[in-house]
Amino acid sequence: MPVPVIVLNFGHSVLNSLEDYTQAASEIYRHYRQGQNVVAVTSAQGDQTDVLMAEARRIGPEGEAKNLPELLQLGERRSAALLALALERIGAPAFVRQARDLGLTAEGSFTEARLTGLDTPQLLQDLKDHDIVVMPGFVAIGEKDRAVLLGDGGADLTALYVADQLDVEAVLLKDVDGIYEVDPKSNPEAKRYEEISWDDATRVAGPLIAPRALGFARKQQVPFRVGTPGLPSYTRVGPTTGAMKIAPSPQKLKIAMMGLGVVGGGVFRRVKAHADQFEIVKVMVRSPDKYIDQGYKPELLATDFDALLAAKPDVFIDVSGGVEPALSHTKTMLENGVHVVSANKQAIAAGGQDLLDFAVTHKSQLRFSSAAGGGMPVLEMCLREAGRITRVQALLNGTTNYMLDEIAKGRSYAEALKDAQDKGFAEADPSGDVSGADAAAKIRLIALLGFGETIGLDNIPQDTIDNFAPNAPAKGAWKRVANIWKDRNGFSSALELKDLSKNNFIAQAEGEEAHAVFDFDDGDQYRIRGKGAGRWPTTESVMADLFDISATTLT
Repeated sequence: MPVPVIVLNFGHSVLNSLEDYTQAASEIYRHYRQGQNVVAVTSAQGDQTDVLMAEARRIGPEGEAKNLPELLQLGERRSAALLALALERIGAPAFVRQARDLGLTAEGSFTEARLTGLDTPQLLQDLKDHDIVVMPGFVAIGEKDRAVLLGDGGADLTALYVADQLDVEAVLLKDVDGIYEVDPKSNPEAKRYEEISWDDATRVAGPLIAPRALGFARKQQVPFRVGTPGLPSYTRVGPTTGAMKIAPSPQKLKIAMMGLGVVGGGVFRRVKAHADQFEIVKVMVRSPDKYIDQGYKPELLATDFDALLAAKPDVFIDVSGGVEPALSHTKTMLENGVHVVSANKQAIAAGGQDLLDFAVTHKSQLRFSSAAGGGMPVLEMCLREAGRITRVQALLNGTTNYMLDEIAKGRSYAEALKDAQDKGFAEADPSGDVSGADAAAKIRLIALLGFGETIGLDNIPQDTIDNFAPNAPAKGAWKRVANIWKDRNGFSSALELKDLSKNNFIAQAEGEEAHAVFDFDDGDQYRIRGKGAGRWPTTESVMADLFDISATTLT
């Protein structure tokens, strides 16, 4: 079964600053964790095109300039590279492709060219190999192999053209969450179209959507959506026009946190960056003075759990470690109607099905995608495909994968461990990583969500890498593989240190990367990848869960 694909276009109005690329990466990751491969089309950042055009006027010829596209395309290419870097930081796989790489061709004038072709097989192969492809919009390859531009709104046109060629859906992301009867920024009571025809959109959507892009969509009958990053709420553009309504908006959620370490600090920064959606009301830490010295406000910090409860949060984020008191605190929050986002795999695994049932009983959401896989959405896959999974093979501990790669390069175990700690992959006490306890807790979560099986740590054979020093170079690559499967003999699991062939998809994960292979009962197979360790991949998974909870509060 082919993996579904979506085309996302990020307009210049949502790429105004470097911080906006982090939000754009989150939007891409939101779709990726839902099981979609993504083609991301970028516009230039803010007024970058105008700046480049001013330079061209100062130094270039009057009238049509054949080399103008070479300059103006730099804005989109820079934007594509920045977005790919933002994706790399959060552990999402990303590959930048240029118009020439993808055979995106056009004919006509140098600044108002018409698209004529796309190397669809190449793009599909890139998606198969990398899952997420980032490409600049606005530019194509014209006659005599010269770069040409697609005119105003060229990135919109690029996205719609690519979606049409792939026969998939496109989403044009703007600074408003759809098409309105009047500008919603100046009229808060403005009504939004839930659905609008191509003809009506041509009449009312300018300058939100470029006329050339709308004209192409109308002529080719290409349906698409218009929205804004971070909100799963859109206007659908297609054959018919529907009713207009006041657009839903998310409730502002009060957040309490437990833990402010490597991951907790990352989560704190990301949550604070979305002050319109979230407010941090209290953070529980062991030593407030340490964090006050780092610039955290004293009134936000607490050392006892009662202070978190007293702050009356809507969401509790657990980025601590260990089973207790985290498990008890999680249950107390759920019991009080507080939604929980947890990165604590030990606590969630120990709670098991009873904890999941407890959350349902108290009508509170419990989300913990960050508890396994880091930036690789392995638990989302388990939830989505439960009932037809027959085997999961995965790298579930990015720290040990990084260490094994470093040892294979000739470093000692002690050197590899210290380097992993210095990079923030391993904790000061790395025993859970190297012994296998950390990965085994994640195996328990996969067993529970993907197979409906409750198992204990003692049921999982675990190979340790403590003081690992191979006697000879690997024939392929040393990897510690989590293997979970169900066959006619029943359910089994193991954590095994293996010398894998370099042709093996699992073996191709480098450093802190994580790969996973899912086999299904119909013979189908699905591969996912991401970074399995580090502050930002885990932070992104926490934020994705938080945004999912926010989406359920739309009113």
